[in-house]
Amino acid sequence: MAKLNLVGLVVSQGKMAKTVKVRVQGKAYDKTIHKEVIKRKDYLVHDEGSLCKEGDIVRIEAIPRISARKTFAIAEIKVNKGQQFALYESVAKERVAQEETQKLQEFVQKRKEFESTITQIEDLKKLDQIASTFQSEVSNTDREQLLLEINRIKQKYNISSWPFTEPVLKLDINEAEQELSEIEIRKNNFNSIYETIMTDEYTQDRNRILSQLTSTPLENLQKHTQKNILRKYILNPKNECPVPINQ
Repeated sequence: MAKLNLVGLVVSQGKMAKTVKVRVQGKAYDKTIHKEVIKRKDYLVHDEGSLCKEGDIVRIEAIPRISARKTFAIAEIKVNKGQQFALYESVAKERVAQEETQKLQEFVQKRKEFESTITQIEDLKKLDQIASTFQSEVSNTDREQLLLEINRIKQKYNISSWPFTEPVLKLDINEAEQELSEIEIRKNNFNSIYETIMTDEYTQDRNRILSQLTSTPLENLQKHTQKNILRKYILNPKNECPVPINQ
């Protein structure tokens, strides 16, 4: 006697060991309304190798009962869309994690540069104060200590004389401060920005940003993938934020 074979869609996976839920759809004649209707039935199916993913189309085959609700096993994966999507999702998450790590490293580097510039400014202010004090009447011991401090700062920044006519600071302090401040503001307000940009009012802006950063059709983008893409765009201070930020 031939074994019963059915074709269905994997709708749930990973909740039970070596088990997936497969939805089988078919037509049946309903005598009440005298027409064919679509009927669906879910089966718990044994997946020995845990190979199936949600979205796969599979052929299941009747087997001797192995549990109270499992009388079918996976016989064939006919279309592995679920596995392809799972792979894409895994790669996407890995790339997002790499980008977030890179952004964090860039942020830390800029913060170090910013703090270094603050230190330079403080040293140069100190040099001005010491140079002014050095001209006043001080004891020889104090004068020697002031001279040592002057030489230390001049050597640290390769200054031959003071006042120095060449620029000492290499970083635009105002630009760096503004950029770091903008990153922190956007990071702290990301949730409210994201909730706003997901409303109908910002559909055009949202679709424009998503189209710029991915070649995947917008209708195929999962919600969490959209959020990761929008996060990448919004946390970049070089991009104009489409949503007003409440500071």
